[in-house]
Amino acid sequence: MTLPARSAIFSLSGELDAPPGAVEDASPGRLLLGSAGERNCFVHRLTSAGATLTVSGPITNGDRATIELPFGLVADGAIVGSDPAALAFRFDEPLDVVGALARCLAALPAERRQMPRIELRQRLCVRHGDQVDFAWTRNLSPSGIGVETRALLTTGAQVELTLDGLRPIQGEVRWAEKGQAGIAFTEELGWQLLMPWLRKVASQRRGPALAVVQDHAPSALGAVKDALRLDIATHVRSGVNWWNAKLNTLSSTLVEFESDTEFTPLSSLWLSLPGIGGWPIRVIECHGTRHVAEFRIPLRPHEMARLAEAARPPR
Repeated sequence: MTLPARSAIFSLSGELDAPPGAVEDASPGRLLLGSAGERNCFVHRLTSAGATLTVSGPITNGDRATIELPFGLVADGAIVGSDPAALAFRFDEPLDVVGALARCLAALPAERRQMPRIELRQRLCVRHGDQVDFAWTRNLSPSGIGVETRALLTTGAQVELTLDGLRPIQGEVRWAEKGQAGIAFTEELGWQLLMPWLRKVASQRRGPALAVVQDHAPSALGAVKDALRLDIATHVRSGVNWWNAKLNTLSSTLVEFESDTEFTPLSSLWLSLPGIGGWPIRVIECHGTRHVAEFRIPLRPHEMARLAEAARPPR
């Protein structure tokens, strides 16, 4: 079996899919099957639950084995499936995917350290022209990102991306079709920046889920006379880092927004307001992903008028 010896995809999804969809990305390794002997294999995707792979020679569903990869990963588990071209290997113990990625990077020669790709699903904001839209990440590398989006992105367009906990990233759309797009970063992020961020993402996925407020839950600002209902993508900033948020409702003195990051009461943040810019706020209530904050400087009538205009649906 001849396959290209490239790096596997490292997935933070935690899910184990059986057959690999394509073999362009693969890391060579071997399976130790006890009395059945050794099998060469190529690993296409690594998750905390297991790996998808192709194997040389016959194999049986449920076979116990040990997998060994050249960057120092050794794990025990069992084979899922019986087609050597489309197998899964389920680990006995959850794998530290970010730690495995670090080992892979250390083992690769310097000229190949761009190669590993990370699969993850994170909400992000894409600013293109005078619009800001939500999107979802598909995969990420130091040089670019693949996204799913309903935004009408065009090849060559300059965009600004916001991933929770990182500074805004400038990029250029390289391709866009059928609700997906590939974006190249203007400046590569570098693994020294990505690794700590990925570690935070992985630890959040293992932690308890935030209490999610249902869309039909009444707004905390529902009884406020001059409150505007907006429902638009925006950002909040703490220090040098930015987080994605959905701007729900605001008045001249209060604002309600949703964020996957749970900020604590009394947190001082900057909130991006369409057509106005950054505005200082202080969180006063937290209800899972929904937050209520006060404007440190109340909005004036002409600023409320701009926001009212932004809230109107396009004709």
